[in-house]
Amino acid sequence: MTGALRVLVLGDSLAFTDAQGPQLPDAAHLYPQVMRARLEAALERAVEVVVVAQPGATVREAVRAVTKDRHVQFDLLAHADAVVVAIGSFDHAPAGVPPSVQALVPFLRPTGLRRRVRSSLHDLYPRLVRLRRGRGSRTPPADFARLYGELLDHVRSITWGRAAGTALGPTSHRSAYYGHRHPGHRRAQARQLAQARAHGFSTVATWPLVAPHLDALNADGIHWPEAVHAAVGRAVAAALLPQLTGAAATPGLPDAAARALAAHAAAADERVPPDR
Repeated sequence: MTGALRVLVLGDSLAFTDAQGPQLPDAAHLYPQVMRARLEAALERAVEVVVVAQPGATVREAVRAVTKDRHVQFDLLAHADAVVVAIGSFDHAPAGVPPSVQALVPFLRPTGLRRRVRSSLHDLYPRLVRLRRGRGSRTPPADFARLYGELLDHVRSITWGRAAGTALGPTSHRSAYYGHRHPGHRRAQARQLAQARAHGFSTVATWPLVAPHLDALNADGIHWPEAVHAAVGRAVAAALLPQLTGAAATPGLPDAAARALAAHAAAADERVPPDR
């Protein structure tokens, strides 16, 4: 087998941040690079990993990347041999200030007003989370399910169903900023992982790997220490390997796309004149 195996990680800040803060994406101890090393050892083949991630990325940003960003669509995703969908943690974070309100802040002028509003909202956020007892999430569950399904199907379609696929479950947000409350996390994780499996993706539940290391989390109470990155990276590699070796099926094409291709092939066959 020639050429490097290409893996695309669609994620958020967890893909490039550890307990000390943001790191370069190719840092060897981060989970995408731990995954890469494990895959290289198991497959005896070079593996290239590209991480597409930004702080606070939600499923909306991920859908926008795979539907609007031509570089992500055609240079990265279309050529990927495996895709890791690591989105959802920020979507399921407890809601305080409505995201629509926060989205308007960068457009406020003058600068002094913008800074005062941002600071006030930051101070208010944990109080509102506690007032709501941690209920609610940044992305409503119905919206998340719709957008997450679109994301998974776009990944399957743009890769023509041939790429291996693994989805990571959400981590928790039991930090001071979120009022140390996240009662809906278990339900959100179960729904998200079930949806990913229904779309043909193997899954990795991250929170059971994080829970033994709560005292070592970043001061924000969210980002993982090196030990968690190592555990997640190993788990992601293990979830991808059966698909990459042919022992398990890849997610394949979405049903609608598969039916359309089959109908197109059947129509083409009908147009071919019979042998004489």
